[in-house]
Amino acid sequence: MPLIFMKWKGKFQERTRMQDDILSIINESGALNAKVFSLVRLKLLASLAALGLDGATYRELKAALDINDGVLFANLNVLKDMGYLTSEKITSEGKELELYIITPEGQDEWKRTKTWLCRFLHCGA
Repeated sequence: MPLIFMKWKGKFQERTRMQDDILSIINESGALNAKVFSLVRLKLLASLAALGLDGATYRELKAALDINDGVLFANLNVLKDMGYLTSEKITSEGKELELYIITPEGQDEWKRTKTWLCRFLHCGA
């Protein structure tokens, strides 16, 4: 086989594998919850997943993630409605605060989403 054809065939096989990978990744996206795919929700899930059962207060999330009140409140409620977060009232320094904790379902969704995003971003490199 001429050298030029061997080089072309290798590139063709590599390109076909890459196309198959991309198609596979796109098909896997159907298993993800599309409602999670907003920057604010990804930031919230990632942060609360890292904190685990310790969770974070509304005030801590607002300060750490630099999200305004309306956007933060709305997105926390969406994640709660999906069953990915729970909240409870706590008292700290004499003030009642809302503490948000990721649920096992939220952890699972974050792991699925993170795994898919890593595959998607690596494939595009």
